[in-house]
Amino acid sequence: MRDFVTKDMIYKAMQVNLLSYAQGMGMEFESRGSSDNLYWKGHSLNITQSKNKWYQFSTQKGGNVINFVMEFQGKSFQEAVRILCGEDIQNNLSGFSYSQQNIEKSPEKEKLVLPKRNDNAQRVFAYLVKTRRIDPEIISKMMKEKKIYENDKHSCVFVGYDEHGEAGYASVRSTYTMGNAFKGDVKNSNKKYSFTMNGKSDTVYVFEAPIDAMSHASLVKLGNGDWSQDWRISLGGISDQGLSQFLSTHKQIKNICFATDNDEQGEAVLNDTYNPDGSIRSKGYMNKYKDMGYNVHREKSNNKDWNEDLTEIKEMIEKAELEQSQKVVGEEDLEL
Repeated sequence: MRDFVTKDMIYKAMQVNLLSYAQGMGMEFESRGSSDNLYWKGHSLNITQSKNKWYQFSTQKGGNVINFVMEFQGKSFQEAVRILCGEDIQNNLSGFSYSQQNIEKSPEKEKLVLPKRNDNAQRVFAYLVKTRRIDPEIISKMMKEKKIYENDKHSCVFVGYDEHGEAGYASVRSTYTMGNAFKGDVKNSNKKYSFTMNGKSDTVYVFEAPIDAMSHASLVKLGNGDWSQDWRISLGGISDQGLSQFLSTHKQIKNICFATDNDEQGEAVLNDTYNPDGSIRSKGYMNKYKDMGYNVHREKSNNKDWNEDLTEIKEMIEKAELEQSQKVVGEEDLEL
C-alpha cells in the first residue's frame, strides 16, 4: 500500500542531510556569525547543521528533515518519507547528491495581495508626523507615489515595487503607541523589492526600515539640504537582497552608503566574519560591494537608529523654541 512506510524507511529518511536537501531545492544560505547555524537568505529560517534541524522564527515552526519536506513541499508524512528515500538519494552522510530531474521544487510563491486600503490616511499621517516626527512633505510624497498608505486597521503599509511597477513587497506597522506595536511583512512579500525613495544622484543610502529612511531624509531637510537628491532604500531587515536587486536596475549608482542601525546586528552584517584559523568565513557588505567596484561608506546614527536621532533633535528644537517664546513673553510683560 502506497501510504505505508516502514521504520527502516523513516530511519533512512532521517539520515538525509537537511542543508544539502534545502540547497538542492534552490535555497541559498549564509552565515551570520556561527558556522553551525546557517540562514536562508532573506528569510528568518535557519538550519543547525550539527542537529540536522531547522527553525523559522516568523512562523515559529521547525523540526527535522521530514518536517521540512512536509512544510515546504506540502507533502504528507508518508509522502515526505518516500521522497527522502528515493533512489536518487546517495547514502553518504557527508552530503547527498540529488538528480535535478527528481527533486521536487518548492511551490511557486503566490502573488502578493496588499492589505485593504482605508478611505483616508489621517491616522497614519498623524502617527508619522507627530510620533515619528517625519517631515510632512516627505510623507505626502511617499503617499502620492503609493509607497505608504493606511490599511483598514489603521496601520501603516510600506510598499516596494518590482521592475514592472507591480507591488512585490509590503510591510505593516501598527500606529498603536502603547506597548509593543505590531510589525511584520505581508504574506508572499519578496524582500528583493525594497521600499525605495527615488533620487537623482549616483548615491544610494541603505537602511533597515522605511521609517529610518524617511527620518534620514527629514534630517537632511532640517539641515537645509536637498533630501530628494540621493536614493534611499530599506532592506526590510538586514538581508541585502533588496540592495542587489536595486543595483541591477539602477546602473548609474556608484556610491553606497550603509546606514543600518547603530547596534550589534547593524554592524555585524557590514563586517567580515572569520574562521578560527583566521581565514574569512563570509564577507560583510562593506567589502562585498567594494569588491564589486562600488565606493562604499558607513554612516552611523548617534542613537540606535535614525528615527531616534530625528526625534531627539526635533525635541531639542521644540524646547529651544518654547524657551525663546517664554523669554519674549517675559520681556513684553516687563515693558508693560
